[in-house]
Amino acid sequence: MTTTVLDPARPGAERTGAERTGTESAGPGELAPRGSPWFLLASVVLLLIGTGGLFHANAPGCCDALRGDGPSRTAPVPEPWGDDVLAAAELSGLPPEIVAAQLDVESRWNPRAVSHAGAQGLAQFMPDTWQRYGRGDPFDPRAAIRAQGVYLKDLRRMVQGLAPASPQEEIDLVLAAYNAGPTAVLRHGGIPPFAETRGYVAQIRELAATTYAGIGA
Repeated sequence: MTTTVLDPARPGAERTGAERTGTESAGPGELAPRGSPWFLLASVVLLLIGTGGLFHANAPGCCDALRGDGPSRTAPVPEPWGDDVLAAAELSGLPPEIVAAQLDVESRWNPRAVSHAGAQGLAQFMPDTWQRYGRGDPFDPRAAIRAQGVYLKDLRRMVQGLAPASPQEEIDLVLAAYNAGPTAVLRHGGIPPFAETRGYVAQIRELAATTYAGIGA
């Protein structure tokens, strides 16, 4: 018996008996009939490709260039405090990489840090110094970073009487004053001959030039 074949491009067109049962293989360039093993295999392959594409598209950083996203301009400063570090740097007049490196050396970004001498918080303020420069709780990270900016600004004013020869020397004097106290720096006319203070300044310098280089750029 002969079966009539209608135009397959037309919706609802009738197919041959072989097409309806899926017993006929697709020819070159043709799609496999629905229900055939080839059609099922092709469906699985396409599903896997589509799923893989979805996972790839959602992979971290895969589309940053297209979206314009990228690393934070304050990385690797902990994300909640990046803007605070930039504000403290602007207030103090020191580079943000110096401010960030100092906090790293002082407390390793631990807002609950307490030293053996009694210094507290992210910026390691002694209680007497906090009473003068801080507001609120010294263990509040944002309050500590703001007080750090205020104190660094005051220390810059103090060491200017030593007539630093360069901006780098001025920064070194300010850092030494933060560690050893401004009185010690002024009395020695420069960085005191204390191993701890000299190591402190050198460590901040190194971190500022490596780990925290380019912050805020």
